[in-house]
Amino acid sequence: MTWRVVVISLTTFFLSCIMAMRCCAQQRPTYEVDRVTTPIKVDGQLSEQAWTDSAPIPAFVNNHDGSPSKVQTEARILYDDKFIYFAFRAVDQNIWATMKRRDEHLWLEEVVEVFVQANPAIPNYIELEVNPIGTMLDIYLIDTRKPLHYESWNSEKMQWAVHVDGIVDGKEGDREWTCEIALPLEDVATATRLPPQPGDRWRVNLYRVERLPDVAELAWSPTLQDDFHVLPRMGEIIFTGRRVPKK
Repeated sequence: MTWRVVVISLTTFFLSCIMAMRCCAQQRPTYEVDRVTTPIKVDGQLSEQAWTDSAPIPAFVNNHDGSPSKVQTEARILYDDKFIYFAFRAVDQNIWATMKRRDEHLWLEEVVEVFVQANPAIPNYIELEVNPIGTMLDIYLIDTRKPLHYESWNSEKMQWAVHVDGIVDGKEGDREWTCEIALPLEDVATATRLPPQPGDRWRVNLYRVERLPDVAELAWSPTLQDDFHVLPRMGEIIFTGRRVPKK
């Protein structure tokens, strides 16, 4: 085999790998949401057995191209008659955030994010962001990147909390931070049924922004753009009748 044949073969192989990666990235993921039998205590610690018994969402990937990320992020979702619950575990050796006022531009620092669009036929969606010091940004958007004024809509009954294994100062030596969010179902006004019933489907996406030591913008369902607000690229959750914690 000549060197030219080898080069052509290797080039073909690598192009095939790239195409396979892009194909996988373009497929919107789905996740089955189990029903929790007792309300989650929202303290940020993910200590309930229900979280342990629920399936983890696959590892977050780089948002712009769907490639794997070395930044480890884990998430889970549960629901009951009143709330849909989101849990994040963000491995981080130098946790950093400074913004303390609700509805500040938290995405400029380190943060986890939730986008919820219950009915894709209606362009309204909810965006939630929480940083490692427990600051919340909650936005109701009437269409893509068309929010109500931030201070004009705050969820009155939403609960959220974080727990930090380390010190939020941007210096090395930390391990991780975890976050729980309980979004009231009554806020998800466009849903066809509340509470959702087994088989109901919503569009959801989950994100994480990491700033130190390097910038990383991660997603459950990558938008394949430098933009999180790409609604057709959101993942899909399917509500089930399975109960957790398991007996």
